[in-house]
Amino acid sequence: MTSGWALSEGIEPTDELLDLIKEVSSVSILAGAGAGKTEFLAQKANYLLQTGICPWPKRILCLSTKKEAQVNIKERIMKRCGATGNRFDSYTFDAFCKSIVDRFKNVLPVKDRPDKGYDIEFEQKNSNGKDKISFNDIRTLAIRIIKTRPDIAKIFSVSYSHVFVDEFQDTRFDQYELLKLLFQNNNTVMNAVGDINQSIMLWADASPTVFNDFRRDFSAKDKFLLKNYRSSNEIQDVLTCFVNFIQSSNSSITVNKKPKNCSIHVYNNEYEEADNLVQKLNGMIDSGINEKEICVLTKQQSSLYTSVLRDKLTQVGINNLDMTELQDALKEPLGKFFACLFRIYTDKSHSSYNEFCELYLELNNVVRGDEQESKLINKISDLISMYKLEIDEDPSVDCILSKINKILKFIGWSKFISKWGQYKSKLFRDKLWNKLESHLRYTIDITNSLPEASKMFVAENCIHIMNIHKSKGLEYKVVIFLGVEDQAFWKYSSENFEDKCAIYVALSRAKQEIIISTSRHRSFRCNARRDDSISNYKKVKEIYDFLLKNCLFTLTKYEK
Repeated sequence: MTSGWALSEGIEPTDELLDLIKEVSSVSILAGAGAGKTEFLAQKANYLLQTGICPWPKRILCLSTKKEAQVNIKERIMKRCGATGNRFDSYTFDAFCKSIVDRFKNVLPVKDRPDKGYDIEFEQKNSNGKDKISFNDIRTLAIRIIKTRPDIAKIFSVSYSHVFVDEFQDTRFDQYELLKLLFQNNNTVMNAVGDINQSIMLWADASPTVFNDFRRDFSAKDKFLLKNYRSSNEIQDVLTCFVNFIQSSNSSITVNKKPKNCSIHVYNNEYEEADNLVQKLNGMIDSGINEKEICVLTKQQSSLYTSVLRDKLTQVGINNLDMTELQDALKEPLGKFFACLFRIYTDKSHSSYNEFCELYLELNNVVRGDEQESKLINKISDLISMYKLEIDEDPSVDCILSKINKILKFIGWSKFISKWGQYKSKLFRDKLWNKLESHLRYTIDITNSLPEASKMFVAENCIHIMNIHKSKGLEYKVVIFLGVEDQAFWKYSSENFEDKCAIYVALSRAKQEIIISTSRHRSFRCNARRDDSISNYKKVKEIYDFLLKNCLFTLTKYEK
């Protein structure tokens, strides 16, 4: 039954990969940076669905820590599998827990049961356990429901023949407890995929022993996925070397050859830093590198660490966006509808129109070729065309926002709420809308034309700026890692696994070039209460020492 199956486009058919795809037991997969973890999951799902190993009506469940990872894997599955991809359920852990609570909350005592139509609170202090619930509460309630009624777990184990857990190293203690309650000691095959050297979410209660626990609790085999499809050979060499540093700061392993495109730059202040980096970035863009292929990463507080650099980039006409807060908004279904409509209204974008139609059909549970397709698409297309003519007459920000809002009202919030549970919260909807509106106003204000603004809205024509933890799964030709100083790595020590992993994540986003930038002085760290503007390097010295002595980075110091 499996003999006629072959890998679809998107990944190199190595023996290592094919062995993993066809593995029938539960597995713990340790993958290297750039090894194609997400594409592997897409190909594995394609194999299970197309060959009938996951037979109808069985389904595959995929759980991710982050929203962007959840969206990415679902999109790849639909591309690989077509209609059979509808039997692939992709959730974030939080969304999955929420679905359990929403379906089965009535098994809880009335006094502990959240209200119907409760709002999600992102800060625990705002939760009251009734009409305002935090995600910590959601996870706790989901676990309590399964413990109260173990028979509910049977529903999930019967429904799902296979479970994928992406970015497994970031799994929290409570999330792992839920996995055990639902899928331990039954016939569900578990695939846990992650990189132990990217475990940067220990601050979020991720379990540092989760791989060992998984092997024990699910009798899982150890497998490896190591080939790097992302980075150049010299950066792969650096990453391999740095893995040894994560394991031991005293590692004597060195790179095979001095990398030409890996460097450290030490500036006197953030203004000198900005001037020099902008000069470098201008040269890169002039050489043909697209702005969106460049990323500036910081350990934390990206808006503060890059403020001077961003101002300088804007002054010289280089578009840039801080994606740290924006990324999640653009990945939301509302964010996608919003972006498509902005592009359709202001630019001749066939791809945005096609994406809008796909989203609209998905929202209405209609597939391509269905008899309802033409009626749905024609009606809303006529409305969009009418509003586009009105925008041509009045291309103001307020007019564009008004027409986006009118289309969304025509679609109906009730459909959003029915399809995506997070939109039950009016507070969530309002916050998301305000963020998207503010971003749209900014892009129009900062660019010279509406078509350029619509591209910048989705970060197509600008340098990306973000904190490290938002960069996982992304890749860029050039990565500038800015602010490697004690003040940013204030918890760093030789034993601090989390911070070492964060550095690895930053380095492994790069395909061609890594620039590490530090400034001896940063003005934003000085305020009325404390002057911490002088950068300290006592904690991070061993990082620089290893990159210079073992990874053979080139060092440039700018004289005082």
